Amino acid sequence: MELVLTQNRAVGERQKTHFIRHFLNLKGSSSKYTAISYERDILDFFQVEKIEEITLEQIVAVNMFDVEHYLLDLKGKGCASATINRKVSSLSSLYKWLLKYQDNRTGRALLYFNPFGNLRDEKPKVNSKETEFLTSEECVKLLSVFDTKKILDLRNKTIMYLALTTALRKSELINIKLKDIAKYGEYDVIHVIRKGSKKDMVKIQPIVKSLIYDYVKRTDRNFNDHAEAYLFIGHSRNKRNNEKLDPSSLNYMIKAACKKADINKHLKVHSTRHTAITLAITGGASIEKVRDFAAHQNIATTNRYVHSIDKLKENAGDFIRLDDIEFNR
Repeated sequence: MELVLTQNRAVGERQKTHFIRHFLNLKGSSSKYTAISYERDILDFFQVEKIEEITLEQIVAVNMFDVEHYLLDLKGKGCASATINRKVSSLSSLYKWLLKYQDNRTGRALLYFNPFGNLRDEKPKVNSKETEFLTSEECVKLLSVFDTKKILDLRNKTIMYLALTTALRKSELINIKLKDIAKYGEYDVIHVIRKGSKKDMVKIQPIVKSLIYDYVKRTDRNFNDHAEAYLFIGHSRNKRNNEKLDPSSLNYMIKAACKKADINKHLKVHSTRHTAITLAITGGASIEKVRDFAAHQNIATTNRYVHSIDKLKENAGDFIRLDDIEFNR
């Protein structure tokens, strides 16, 4: 059976939408990037190229054993715990949505069970250790390893400098287009799309602007003719050359830079955001300014960063001075 949702657009006009496409459109109305992530995860599980190839029969046929085999396969491929849990969450969200639909005339439901909904024991545990971040000295050390005579290093230094001074998320960084770089009064800014598809702008420092303009020039582009082009593009010899930067490459870039700078920390893209927020707090920015800077919806999220710093700054253990006792013996 093929399930298709029919919507009335105008009198005499009807448009058919595949049921999963409709689900993704609903998600996309809140966050375009969430919808893209969901679509990728759904396609991966059902092993098809297009959403429209998935039938309701395939959805109904999925059982607990299929899900367990899928999890084992992901673990066997070496997928990170967070990646596996994200995929499960995407698929569970689809099934939860389908569980809501019933026929009032017959009382018949599309589904009666969510095979992804009760996987507490099967899902891998996500490491909850504190996110590592850089000190200001380590930031300077890291930025110094890039040889900007090389186009790849120029791009990577621009990304790092931008990330460390704006606290932008990974999705926000890679989706910047040339048209998003603008002037707002006397300030240089970048227009970004935040979580929930909210429009925002971030102020950039003069050195970041200089790096961006140099990078754009070195890639034979300009802000008028290439306004719709993504700022950060691939520079490899594979098929992604000159295309939008693959988000997975950012973690590899940071890892390689840390190794070159002899910084022995397990850093990812989120670490640059954590670093920027932490440096802003320790530099004296008010919690309200930091909340706006980080685009936190809830100030309680910002408070967690403040609390972590205060816990170390005003630690009760500092009042225990065993070294003084030992010295005075």
